[in-house]
This record gives sequence, C-alpha cells and structure tokens, in this order.
Amino acid sequence: MNILNGTEAFAAMMAGRNILCRAAGEMLDFDDLDRFPATIFAKQGYEFCIKIETMELAGITFAKPLTLDDVAEGQEVFMVYPDHISQIKYSKHCGEYFAGVRNGFAQADQQNAELQLQAMGELFGRVICYPPTIDNTGKTKKRRNRKTEEPAANDQNSTSNDVEEKTFKSQLDIQITKQGPITAVEESLTEEFVETDAVKLVEKFTAQINACVSTDAVLSLRPVFMANGNLDREHHQHLCKLTEDKLLEIDPEQYTPKIQPDNGLSVDELKRLQIEAENLIQSNHDTIEQSVQVDEDVVYKELLIDLLDRVAKSLSPTEANDQIKFTKSWTTEQRKPLIVAINKRLVELNPPKTQSSLAVRIQKAEDLTELDSLEIDVSACDEEIQPRLMELVEKRRLELDPFTAAIGEP
Repeated sequence: MNILNGTEAFAAMMAGRNILCRAAGEMLDFDDLDRFPATIFAKQGYEFCIKIETMELAGITFAKPLTLDDVAEGQEVFMVYPDHISQIKYSKHCGEYFAGVRNGFAQADQQNAELQLQAMGELFGRVICYPPTIDNTGKTKKRRNRKTEEPAANDQNSTSNDVEEKTFKSQLDIQITKQGPITAVEESLTEEFVETDAVKLVEKFTAQINACVSTDAVLSLRPVFMANGNLDREHHQHLCKLTEDKLLEIDPEQYTPKIQPDNGLSVDELKRLQIEAENLIQSNHDTIEQSVQVDEDVVYKELLIDLLDRVAKSLSPTEANDQIKFTKSWTTEQRKPLIVAINKRLVELNPPKTQSSLAVRIQKAEDLTELDSLEIDVSACDEEIQPRLMELVEKRRLELDPFTAAIGEP
C-alpha cells in the first residue's frame, strides 16, 4: 500500500481515484473521504491511500486488473499467463504488454496476480498445482549476440530428460529475478495520477455518476468535481445536470420537481449571495496560509456556491439543514452566507402564520356570537386600551344588529 500526502491524494482524486484517509502515525484503518471535511487535503497530520477495488471470480477475491490508465511507462507490473506469471517493466511500445494490460491480465503485485491465475483455473475446473514462476523474461530481455549463442547451440544435443528435469525444478520454487539497472527516471506519483484533460475528466465523472446506486453516493460526488480546477463552469453545469437526473432516477418520489409558490430565492438574490461569498474569500485571501499546493480558497469558493444552489433548490427543511454538515471545518465568518441562505429557505418552506390584532378581528366579526367571544378577550387586555376596544365592540354590534339598537335593549 502506497501512502500519499495531501497533494498527491488530491491529484489522484482529481484523476477519478477513490481515496481513503486516516490520522498520520496512528494504527487506525483508513476511512472514506465523506467522513472528513472537504479541506482535509490542506490540513497537516493526515495521510492518504488509494482504495483498492476488488472482484470475485469462481469464489476467489482479488484486486481488479490494471487498466491502461493505471500504468505508466517503466512501471513494474505482473503479467498473468496461462502457465506462469511474469514480472516486467511496462512499455507501451511492446504490443504484448499493451495487449495484456488492455485485456485485463496485469496486476500491481504478485499476490493478486497469483490469485487471479488460480481463479481462472478454478473457473474452468483446473487446479494450479504448482507454484507459478515469477520472472522478468519477455520482450524486455536483450538478445544475446552470436558469440554467446554458439555455445548454446552446441547444448542442443542434451537429452529430453534433462530438459524435463530442469523444467520441473523451475516450477517448484517461486523465483523473482529483478531487472537490471534502469537509466530512465520513473515519473513521480503525482504525474502518474494527475489527469488535466477536461474531456477525459468529464467522462470519468460521468461514469462514476452512472455507477452510483444511492443518493448519498451521488451527492458526495458533487463537491469533488466542483472543486476540480481543470473543469470550467460549463463542465460543472453539465455534471450537475447528470447528478440531478441520477437522483431523480434513484429516488423519483423525493427528487421529482414540485410546483412551489413563487417565494423561492430569486436569481438576483442568489447572485448577491454568491458575490458576498466571493468578496468574503477575497478579503481573507491574504491571511490564508499557503502550506500546500492545494488552493483552499478555490475549494471553499466552489463548494460554497454549490451548497447555496442546493439550499435554494431544497424541497424540505431537512434537506436544507443537511447542507451544513459539509462545513465542519469552516470558520463562523465562512459559514455565515450559507446559514443566511438556509434560514431564508426555512422561512419560505414554513411561512409564519400571522394573526390579526384584536381590534381588527372585532371590526371583522361576522356575527354577534363571535363578537361576544371577542368581548371576553377585551376584558383580559390592559385597562388602558379596554375603553377603546369596547367602543369598537359597540360599534360593530350596531352594524350587525341595527334593529335591536333602534328599539333599545330591555
């Protein structure tokens, strides 16, 4: 398992890899990134690794074979052949190696290569009853010159029994033969995983969205691609549209658009909140520490804009309040625009029920019975305003029953 720092892990995540995190120097298991704040890459004291995806074949579990995007020129890989496993240095110019990786017969380590070979044998009812030979033979091995080949030609007179004996002995032991010195400098881990092509990034994120089977998985992807600096606003809008369609597909009851009163956040209001967030980021720009290469300001800005948009589109108070969980590491000042938007949306979803004043209710009483009940409420009011309220009661009683007032009450 390769341990990554924050910069390497962020670059790997931008390339579409699943990243795990834990506190550095502790014997804890790695955990998913959704249990950490979005700015975890910019913090000290954490270490990361790439989550290894597995598959099961014929009851045997092993790591998924490497793809062409996983390997780099000169990287050490283990090729799985029907009768052995070969440890080689990958070269895209070698057709055999290129086809092996493309067709799913390459692993990053010896253990998973052996498991894959055993699984293929088990699938066809065969048992790998001898240890597979690990070597570095193949097209990367240099040919001998004629002078060195001549003695080998003289050895062709050896009996077939000797050949069989040597073959049997080579199969008894797992031999790992390291390749000679490499003059080419291997690419760094960051260069291996970083993907800057916007088209390829959109394709990867699209595939990840389509593979989601729960709404939580879809929602956790949005902050990831929104924080990708290699994608522009059009790409973000396209991916957001895909997430909305996926949410509607997984849970149509919750995410089907409903007709709401015209009391939502207006476009101008949303722009104002976005401008306020941008101004806040700009005012604090000079005080943010640049301890790592990850631009924390950009991550905060893009995530805030996305959260404001999700609050504006929330259909229930619970959905609106859930957005605050993504801001655990933010300061009070950073969280202020989001809290303002949530409070405003909560008022819109649950508008307060206002009650008319007692004087207005007296003036609008529909019958004498209602007016009598209001007169009882007047007696509970302050003594200074009771005379004025009683005048309104008598006036409304005359309006409701002028006949009784004309003949006089007994």
